[in-house]
Amino acid sequence: MEEFRKKVHKRVVIDSLICGNAILLYMALLFFTKGASEFGQGISIGLFCGFEIVAVYTLAKNFTALHNDDRLKEMYINENDERNLAIAKETSQKSSLITVILTALAAVAAGFFDVKICLTLVAALLLSAVVNIIVNIYFNKRM
Repeated sequence: MEEFRKKVHKRVVIDSLICGNAILLYMALLFFTKGASEFGQGISIGLFCGFEIVAVYTLAKNFTALHNDDRLKEMYINENDERNLAIAKETSQKSSLITVILTALAAVAAGFFDVKICLTLVAALLLSAVVNIIVNIYFNKRM
């Protein structure tokens, strides 16, 4: 259980760093992109706010677990339960496949309307393929 406690403590440190540095990163981004559109700035502030909300939530959850042995034990069981791991694995595989198929269909449809959007979606598909290959190689060597 002490190893898991160290793991949760590391998460608390990472979440604290994210909470502290997200604002600084956003301000730096605003400084370097002064001429950017309002839409782009709105998207970036939305993403940063989302990151902050998730980081604060997980920080609070992990911090309370560190100070409450019952919650820590419950977290350990939830994270190491074989059923939960199998469900997460299946969900990840199926959602990745569905996302790739939908992105490919969107790229085909966008090709009839705007070349830039089509190329952007094709680039996203290529990135997804490269990430999939790299992760596959990693896990084949690791396991």
